[in-house]
Amino acid sequence: MAVTRWFRYHYLRLLRINDDPQTIAMGMAVGVFLGVLPTFGLGAVLAYILAVIFRFNRAAAIIGSLIMNPLTTPLFWSGSAILGALLVGGDWHRTVQAVEAFSKTFSPQTFLTKELWVILAGAARKSLYVYLVGNVILAILFAIMSYFLTLKLTVAYRRRKADLLHRKSKLRF
Repeated sequence: MAVTRWFRYHYLRLLRINDDPQTIAMGMAVGVFLGVLPTFGLGAVLAYILAVIFRFNRAAAIIGSLIMNPLTTPLFWSGSAILGALLVGGDWHRTVQAVEAFSKTFSPQTFLTKELWVILAGAARKSLYVYLVGNVILAILFAIMSYFLTLKLTVAYRRRKADLLHRKSKLRF
C-alpha cells in the first residue's frame, strides 16, 4: 500500500508541475537516464545540474532520478548485465556477481581504500564493460520511453483539467 501511495504522489506531483510539457518531459528523461546509470547516489544532483544547464524542469529531473531505488536496483543491474552480455558476448552471471560485489563494498568510507579498488579492478575486466554497455543502452531506452510517456500524460492531464474547467464555467452561466 505504501509503495502505491508513493508512486501516486510522485505521479500527481509530476503532472501538476506548472511548466511547458516538453520541458517537463525532458527533465524527466534526463533524470531517468542518470537514475539508471551507476552514479553512486549522485543521480539526483547530476540531474538537477543538467536540468539547470539545459533549462529543463528541475523537479521532473529529480523525480525521474528516483527510478533507481532499492526496489528497482536489482532489475536494472540484472537487465544491464543480460543486455550487455547479449550484445557484447560474455557471461552475464559473472557480470551480475561482479556488480553485486562492488556495490556491497562501495561506500563513502571505503571509497579510498585498497579493498574497493581491488574488487573494482577484478570486475573491470570484461564484466564491467559488459555491464556498462547494457546499462547505457537501458538508460537511453528508459529515458526515451519516459520522455514520451511523461509528455503524453502531462498533455492529457492538462486537456482533461481544461475540459473540466470549461464545463464548470458553462454551468455557472
